[in-house]
Amino acid sequence: MGPNPLESLPAEIFLEVSGYLASRADVLQLSQVSKTVYGKVLPALYADVDLHGAEQCERTLAMIERCPQVARHVRKLTVHPEHEFHPRPHDQYRAWDNAGVVSRCVMRAARNLDALHHFEWDGEDMLPDDRMWAELRSRCPCLKSIGTTFGCFLPRPTSNLFKFDDLRGFALTLKDGFYAHSLHVPSRESEPVFARLWDMLTIRCPNLESLALVGHSSEPSEAARLYAARWPKLRHLALGALVWSSNTPGQAASQQRAPEFKDFLEAHPSIQSLHLLGRPSSNQLDLSGLDHAALPNLKEFSGSFVHLRMLVDRTPSNDETNANTPPPVVGTSLTKTLKRVCFPHAMHLRDLTPVTISRVLLSLHALTSLKVTFAIQGGYDSNNILRTIATSCPFLHDLDITCTNKSSFFLETFANSLRGLSRLRTLALTLVRTSGEEPMHVGAARIARANPRLRAFAITFIPPHTAAAAGDAPPPPLERGAFELTCDAHGIPVCLHVAQWHAAPWPWPLTRTADAFVGAGGLAEWRGSVRRWVYDLRPSGHPDVQPKGMGALLLERGPAGEEARLMVFCLCLLVLTFWALVGRALRGEM
Repeated sequence: MGPNPLESLPAEIFLEVSGYLASRADVLQLSQVSKTVYGKVLPALYADVDLHGAEQCERTLAMIERCPQVARHVRKLTVHPEHEFHPRPHDQYRAWDNAGVVSRCVMRAARNLDALHHFEWDGEDMLPDDRMWAELRSRCPCLKSIGTTFGCFLPRPTSNLFKFDDLRGFALTLKDGFYAHSLHVPSRESEPVFARLWDMLTIRCPNLESLALVGHSSEPSEAARLYAARWPKLRHLALGALVWSSNTPGQAASQQRAPEFKDFLEAHPSIQSLHLLGRPSSNQLDLSGLDHAALPNLKEFSGSFVHLRMLVDRTPSNDETNANTPPPVVGTSLTKTLKRVCFPHAMHLRDLTPVTISRVLLSLHALTSLKVTFAIQGGYDSNNILRTIATSCPFLHDLDITCTNKSSFFLETFANSLRGLSRLRTLALTLVRTSGEEPMHVGAARIARANPRLRAFAITFIPPHTAAAAGDAPPPPLERGAFELTCDAHGIPVCLHVAQWHAAPWPWPLTRTADAFVGAGGLAEWRGSVRRWVYDLRPSGHPDVQPKGMGALLLERGPAGEEARLMVFCLCLLVLTFWALVGRALRGEM
């Protein structure tokens, strides 16, 4: 046999193809074509390594330690030492030492990670071995972005974590144990640690571009050093559960005013991504006093609807406007720059009217991506909010909408509301299934026909629940489907590639796990079955459609199926009548 022409392609072509593949599993299958292809796809396969659990971390990090030819392609490494996809009973006895074991594996593998740009440690309560940070700092010259967590224990003020220089990105997540031990309250134990942290970020990292300080509690933490810091190149900012202002309302004018969060925003016009992740009830942040010219380059926002409304409704100060000229209704730069908006917390429709939502969204002319969650209340017309989103955001490319608590609308109604979003490309819909709802793939076909420009979309059915029981995250799904739409050269829908997952009604593993479902991440504890097939969207009379058999025609849910079933029923009656007449005639002759 001659050489395979596929193997003669340059590595750049394989890397370009890998960038268009939907999942890492597809990249892995491409690499298994041959040894030659594997070597060319290797940079894309190991560019981003995400490890869960002590067992996976130990195996993969040991391989990286043994294989420098693989380790030199790792650019981003994330380890979750205490998060197991499939926890086993004997693993619980050694879970307390997972942080130490995994951190020492990272320490040994660091000698080969010369191309590592980003490292993230996502632990829970225990601290990693401090020597890990020393090895990463000395062995990885390209490491410019790190992330870590604080749990039940704080690192020492002399930790190597606080000795990095010239970082471009830093992320700190405060876990539940951090708040359970009251480490967010200033004390002799916590103040020296955070003083060293802020010294590293403000003094030795002047070119910081990304900063994330996120907590998992509604109790705010002090961040006065943050508001006084200045990073001219800061572009991405994520904050949650912080004390936004240290000034009291009755503070005397002679006293020096402490820096506030709005002062920090006004001093950083380079911010392009702003995420305010605290709960709305605890995140009492007033952005109405923010300067009209602040955040001129903001492209992405995550937070509560109240915060977004404050940013949009800002008006010029008296110095910027003439006293005889009324202020414009909307004059901020957000109307032209803001492209992506996410509301991470559920919005109760009884508190927000569609008119209020429409007024804010209509002012965002550049908005192309929206993620929103609604808590459905009893007796509310949820169809009205769908029409509001469709009319207020006609240029959306990506839409992620979740309706929790109670059943909201039929998929047919949702499909009709999508006709106004002619530019929509991706869609994610999560809702409580309504009684009498048609099968998911039939509703997906209606959505595809209503908006044939959709490339891919997903539908998830969740059980009814209460807001108090669910919190911010919706409950585990009962059914989920991923759909890819194929159209012909004229843009007419041809077929849907369906991957549909159903929760199993029994606890024992008689079916495949939900991990096999593409894009179902986070469902490892739920067992279910996955079915994949191609659903034809063309009418039955189309010349390219294979004629249906009698069985498929009888089971079809449509006018043709109803007529076929009626004809079969009449034929059965006719046969029974004829049989009765023949039987009577035979008995009369005898």
